[in-house]
Amino acid sequence: MNSIETLKNILETKTGLTITIELTNNKKQILKIKCSGKESKTLEVNPIFINAPNEVIEDIANFISGNNKKSSKSRIIKYVRTTLSEKNQDIKIKLNPFGNVYNLNDIFEKLNKQYFNGLISSRITFGRNRHNSRKRSIVFGNYDPQKNIIRINRALDNHNIPYFFVEYIVFHEMLHACMYFSGVSAMSMGHSKRFKSKEKIYPLLKKAKKWEKDNLKIFIGKNENI
Repeated sequence: MNSIETLKNILETKTGLTITIELTNNKKQILKIKCSGKESKTLEVNPIFINAPNEVIEDIANFISGNNKKSSKSRIIKYVRTTLSEKNQDIKIKLNPFGNVYNLNDIFEKLNKQYFNGLISSRITFGRNRHNSRKRSIVFGNYDPQKNIIRINRALDNHNIPYFFVEYIVFHEMLHACMYFSGVSAMSMGHSKRFKSKEKIYPLLKKAKKWEKDNLKIFIGKNENI
C-alpha cells in the first residue's frame, strides 16, 4: 500500500519537480494541479490516487509535465470512473426512482441513449420529501459525484408538473455527471460557460426555463409541496 510520501517521491523522480501533495475530499474536484513556481507544484488529490497503479501515477507525472497531456488525461479519467464505480458498488443506498407519476429510470435511460451515447453510469432516485414553509428557494435536483447518484426533488412527481420539465431537470443533472468525468483539473460542478453551451443541446431548454420562471412560486413558501 502506498502513502502520500511514496506518491510524492515517485512524482518528484518522474517530473524533476518539488511536489507538495494535499489530500482533499472535495466533491467538485478530484485532481487539481496548482503552480507553486517554476520548480515546484502543489497537487490536490482525492485519496483514490494514493494507491493508484504505476501506470496511472506515470500519467499524472506526464500530465504535470505536459507530456502526452491529452492521452494521459484520458487514462486518468478512465481510472477515476472505474475506481469510483467500484467504490459505489459497496455503498448500500436505498434508491427510489419510481414515483406516482414519473419513472426516473425510464427518463434516464431515454436521455442517456439520446444525448450521452449510453455512457452515463449514474444511479437516479427521488429525494426525500421535506417541507419548509419558510424556504424561499428550491433545488430541483443534484448530482453527488462521490456516490455517482442523481437525486431529483420529489415535488416534481406531480401531475401538475409537465413531463418536459422533469426531463430537463434529469438531463441537467446527467450533464453534470458527464462533465465531471470529462476533465481532470477542471472537474467543476458549476454552471460554467462550457456547461451552459452543452446544455443547449436539450431542445426544450428555453421552454423548460420559461416554465420554471413562470411557476417557481408554486414550489416555495406556503405552496412548496404541491
